[in-house]
Amino acid sequence: MIACEDFVDIDPPTNQLTGQLVFEDPATVDAAFAHIYGQLRDQAFSTGSISGTSYLMAHYADELELFSNDLPSVQGFTNSRVPASDSSVALLWNTAFELIYATNSIIEGVEGSNILSDQDKDQFLGEAYFLRAYMHFNLSNLFGNIPYITTTDYRINSETARSENSVVFPLIESDLLQAKTLLSNSEGRIGSYRPNHSVNSAFLARVYVYQEQWSKAMNEAAEVLDGGPYSLTDNLDIVFKKNSPETLWQLDSDVPGNNTEEASTFVFTSGPPPNSTLSTQLSNGFEADDARFMAWVGTVSDGDNTWYFPNKYQRNTPTADTEEYSILIRLPELYLIAAEAHAHLGNIEMSLDYINAIRNRAALPSISTSNPNDLLEAILQERKAEFFTEQGHRFFDLKRTGRATPILSPIKPDWKSSSLVLPIPQSELLLNPNLGPQNEGY
Repeated sequence: MIACEDFVDIDPPTNQLTGQLVFEDPATVDAAFAHIYGQLRDQAFSTGSISGTSYLMAHYADELELFSNDLPSVQGFTNSRVPASDSSVALLWNTAFELIYATNSIIEGVEGSNILSDQDKDQFLGEAYFLRAYMHFNLSNLFGNIPYITTTDYRINSETARSENSVVFPLIESDLLQAKTLLSNSEGRIGSYRPNHSVNSAFLARVYVYQEQWSKAMNEAAEVLDGGPYSLTDNLDIVFKKNSPETLWQLDSDVPGNNTEEASTFVFTSGPPPNSTLSTQLSNGFEADDARFMAWVGTVSDGDNTWYFPNKYQRNTPTADTEEYSILIRLPELYLIAAEAHAHLGNIEMSLDYINAIRNRAALPSISTSNPNDLLEAILQERKAEFFTEQGHRFFDLKRTGRATPILSPIKPDWKSSSLVLPIPQSELLLNPNLGPQNEGY
């Protein structure tokens, strides 16, 4: 694996940083983190461009339809026929591991610093452990078995092997629990660009859901819902604005006045669509009068045809001040995690309270059922309507609940059970044979 060390290898006078000097001043450690967040926004799996999971995995699932003939890599995701030589797959893998390397550099540097205060060290280490867990979690969901990298030693990393999810997920949990003890309980302002204690608990709740550890998921979600400064808003037009009370974690813009990659990727103003539209399955899947459809779905018509597009982020050109930032974690996820956890634990009334809070916010009537299976289906539908084209949520939900093959195989002729994971990039297998064997079916 190739590691990026650009943010620590140039002398301070040119505004670039050398290794040990980074860890002599909190401001330069902040600069190292800024490199990571900039890459999450612009290059890694979390980018809102066509190379990120919000776009690619929406095609891989049932959320987007491709109109362009000039995006062969995206066509592979649409058809569930992604080769191991695909450049998008290599980018997803390589950028994530480059940032894991950068995160490990921070952990090693901060731990070895004799100059930083204990308070600063705790904050920086908590943030770094969170980021390391966040990136491995997403890699695991995309590629299946992966190596869990905890060092910058290239000799170890160049020969590392992949581990089963049963090994990787406890390591993710361990990093997040360590971050939890280190991160301050002070929330700062709503919509923070840096992960705080609530962001860590929210993500830990997500990790527990994927492991079906329902009591732990419920407890972590409750920490945020009961103790944080976040709140649901009935005004769905402001949910994706920079000061939304629902935002836990978002990524700062690169330049003041710039808005999101998501808006540039998804929004179009005339037909036929330049690249993609919302799928028929998704646009027809909203309940009548769902306010999310009216607020978050855009429409373009040429008189004969009508196309729909994700309109969550709307500012696809610079504005006087930045109005929208890419959001990675939102409060409604915690409501639906709590609903799902309570449903699995048999607490039906509690589960209904949480799901109905999300439904009522969308101007939908409350539901009532005593059947846990019906309730879980309703929760999955709410997640579909709430998180469409966001960070691959839809595909990962189908995958973790065992619904991917039944739902996707009828609409994707090339779908097979091995399509639940992407191929390991062939270039990485050539560099390090210990990463083999290739995922089944590729």
